[in-house]
Amino acid sequence: MNRLFGITLALVNSGDGVLVLDEIENGLHYSVLPEVWRFIFQVARRLNVQVFATTHSWDCIEAFQMAAAEDEQEEGVLVRLRQNSKGDVEAIVFDERRLAIITRDQIEVR
Repeated sequence: MNRLFGITLALVNSGDGVLVLDEIENGLHYSVLPEVWRFIFQVARRLNVQVFATTHSWDCIEAFQMAAAEDEQEEGVLVRLRQNSKGDVEAIVFDERRLAIITRDQIEVR
């Protein structure tokens, strides 16, 4: 409950701005993650908040994909950061279509 309350307060205090949630799944049971993501999509849209969340959790990625696919008004994307052969950090963006394939086929992207 404390984690959900903290996320809610952070969203409300980020109106018309940006919110960064580090390891969003910490303190949350995997079974509630889809509903948490639905809530975040809904409140972020109402308050005009762009949300960036980090995770290492496969359950969290799957829950995000489900919520993003259900939300027809917003586009959810997964961004993977990796170091290339030159040592530079590069971003690989997975749109909702690619994210659905990744989660369906359990392709490792973390």
